[in-house]
Amino acid sequence: MVTRGQPLFYINSCNLHETTVMKPIRAVAIDDVGDILDLIQYNLNKEGIEVDTYTESAQALESISKNPPDIVISDWMMPAPDGLEVVKTIKSNDLTKQVPLIMLTCKGSIQDYKEAIRAGAEDYVVKPVRMEELIRRIKLLLPDRSRRVNISS
Repeated sequence: MVTRGQPLFYINSCNLHETTVMKPIRAVAIDDVGDILDLIQYNLNKEGIEVDTYTESAQALESISKNPPDIVISDWMMPAPDGLEVVKTIKSNDLTKQVPLIMLTCKGSIQDYKEAIRAGAEDYVVKPVRMEELIRRIKLLLPDRSRRVNISS
């Protein structure tokens, strides 16, 4: 089990003379509701995924631009900048435009889905979400990285 602040390194030893150290998956989760962030962090940590959480999207964007994560999970309906602006900002930055983004939101209409995907989100999950489903979506977006950590099926 992973606890917050505990550094993780996975060692893959192919032979006695070669050792590869791989960093764990690092996610950024953004939501103005702290309880949702706690739930995401707890469940992803159990899967070996480090999670930085932010209740303010402006702080999250600053952090992401300085140290891009492997994946971003963002709520849509937040104080400015909202989740849609988070997506657009991440996708317009050369340093972060390749970072996959999952929009996690209460907005469930097909128009909202299309708008988020057009803005650059790779996936769209409607709340309430089962954590198993969120983990499955992360695995789909990070297939090479997900094999390096303990993500159960």
